Amino acid sequence: MSAPGEPAVRAAGRAAWVLWAATCALVVLRAVLAFVPGMHLWSLNQQRFLAPLAAWLPWGLAAAALVPWLAKRVAPWLVRFGDWISDARVLATLACMAAGAALAWCLPDRVHFVGDFLLRQGTVEEAERPSVIFPQALPLDVLLHYRLPLAITGWGLADANGAARLVGALEAALLAWLALACARVLGRRGASAAATAAIVFFGGYLGMFTGYSKAFSELMLLTAAIAVSGLAVLRDPARARAARGLLPLGLAMATGAVLHRSALSLVPAMGLVWWRWLGAHARDGAWKRPAVVAGFALPLATIAIMMPRIVADVLRWDAVHFNPADVQTGGGPLRAALANGRPLDLLNLLLLLSPLAIAAPAVAWLLGRDQARRGEFLFLAVLALPMVLGAPFIHPSQGLFRDWDDFAATGVAISLIVAWLAGEALRLSPRHAWIGVVLALGVAAPGAQWLALQADTDRGIARVRAFMSEPPQRTPAERAKTWDYVGIVEYRRQHWSDASAAFARAAETGPSYRVMREWATATTFDGDLRGAADIYRRMLARYPDAPIGWLGLGAVSSRLAGAAPPGEARAARVAESRRAARELLKLQPGSNEALALLAYLEGKYGAEPDSTRR
Repeated sequence: MSAPGEPAVRAAGRAAWVLWAATCALVVLRAVLAFVPGMHLWSLNQQRFLAPLAAWLPWGLAAAALVPWLAKRVAPWLVRFGDWISDARVLATLACMAAGAALAWCLPDRVHFVGDFLLRQGTVEEAERPSVIFPQALPLDVLLHYRLPLAITGWGLADANGAARLVGALEAALLAWLALACARVLGRRGASAAATAAIVFFGGYLGMFTGYSKAFSELMLLTAAIAVSGLAVLRDPARARAARGLLPLGLAMATGAVLHRSALSLVPAMGLVWWRWLGAHARDGAWKRPAVVAGFALPLATIAIMMPRIVADVLRWDAVHFNPADVQTGGGPLRAALANGRPLDLLNLLLLLSPLAIAAPAVAWLLGRDQARRGEFLFLAVLALPMVLGAPFIHPSQGLFRDWDDFAATGVAISLIVAWLAGEALRLSPRHAWIGVVLALGVAAPGAQWLALQADTDRGIARVRAFMSEPPQRTPAERAKTWDYVGIVEYRRQHWSDASAAFARAAETGPSYRVMREWATATTFDGDLRGAADIYRRMLARYPDAPIGWLGLGAVSSRLAGAAPPGEARAARVAESRRAARELLKLQPGSNEALALLAYLEGKYGAEPDSTRR
């Protein structure tokens, strides 16, 4: 490729400064928000909840890099590193893959808050049938996130969480490999190569590899793999080398079709690559090569086989995400997409998953005159477009704050665009190589901090509590499900008072049978028997046929009777306990618990007067 002209170099220099300014703004915001209460910008205030060292050491490095004098002294090292990952392919690849795996392994997610973390892990722990717990999962999802972890636990190599972490660490290594492959296929060197790889790797989506067991993590890898293989075809469409990109492209798409139904959003990008390649080679017979035929046939056949299942799953399960009750009552999809603070939360998602994306429009405009490589940008835009356009209309059942995993692959697709733009700016303007230091640290620091926060149970839960307690106020569904999560976690940690308080908040807007049962149990363990009895009464008023409610009320009332002085108060407690036992016997004739309770009450307080029997 010929050397860029002076106008292109000047435009690239201005684009590099835009990237510097965006990084500077993000660094400043992260520092300010560490001292500001409120969760409006929850994607940028992680430092508020981190331990001081984890909060300010990475931030300090990112802030120091913003100083041109300092960054220019580090830039030669970054340039050498970029050349190394471009040239020393085997050694550099293995080293970066090992570092990526180590990062994910050493900072496991101990908060277990994202998406279906607790449900997915519990399925393996209890060896539940996946067809019952998540029947919409496609075969490869079940294999990777149920059968493989179950085999690992069965062999005694790790528990359910350890198995998921092991898979995640291996996939983090694959993401590192794909990040390097992206830089290499684009022909990047020096600071341009280093910045490209760093931006692809260090997104907030890196947290998907720290113990969460769901197909979205593999979907991220497939998104990156399709980008790399597609770029390989577009950059080197020669007939003899076409299979190098077309076959991996087809394999990635075929894998996606048996992994998750949302992988179909990647089809337009694959179609664009096919169209461009066939336009160049349809008449010269290159499509007859076995590898090329396989690259076309594999995804087509796999999609054709899986399509009936995917359509059925979409119709049955995805209505809750695209057309829930809030959308139906909120004036339709467009109005609901912008309701309840969703635009700000969508911005937070973007800043969490790919923070430098805020600079992408301006950088793309400044680099728009570079006609030679515009096809690459178009391909990456087509790759991201279906996911980006669909994002505002997805309504995760637990809210965007918790179900950000639904958008992880979208974050990867956006980061690929940002990496292409940033790498182009640095390639065209080598004298701004020092800004590569700014960009690399600008994404690595918050990426590592995000993992560190999720690795700290107490601080991670404190962030969740702040999200519920501080402005802006969240929807009733978000409040119910998030407080329910806090209650479950605190219950497992045997923090009974905290669990009881969290379940009480969950019951305000989501008083389900399970929530009220666990609220009453936590309150009992906390020693508040009067409070527990009141919860059981409320539970039975809503669910009168709940055996556990009558058993709990009978047991708690019996204990209250034992603690009460002789008199009417004790008599009332004894009568309530006996009534609860009789109601339990109506629901479960011959119940051992009910009979034992009645026998205990009779032995301690005497036979029940006939006048009180009902």
